[in-house]
Amino acid sequence: MKPRNKAMLKAYEAIYEDGRLEWLDEQPKAGRHRVLVTVLDPKKRRAPEEVRRVLEATRGAWGRGKTMDEIDREIESMRAEWDRPWYDADWKPEA
Repeated sequence: MKPRNKAMLKAYEAIYEDGRLEWLDEQPKAGRHRVLVTVLDPKKRRAPEEVRRVLEATRGAWGRGKTMDEIDREIESMRAEWDRPWYDADWKPEA
């Protein structure tokens, strides 16, 4: 059994048309590369407007009537709690 490569995979975005790739941003260095290709359905492309609608639809998950800033502060508070030392007698949650 071959040992698995523990390096993180790097993703690149390109348009494939008529056997050619048009790199949209960064591209891999020259040479031979093993690749995995996922062809996306162009009809299911998520536009920024659709993403905004999804965010608005899930807004109630954090409580009704909260602003994005309030939600961000709540998330930051939770993250701070996750990152705190496991035992700190002086630690108090943010108000």
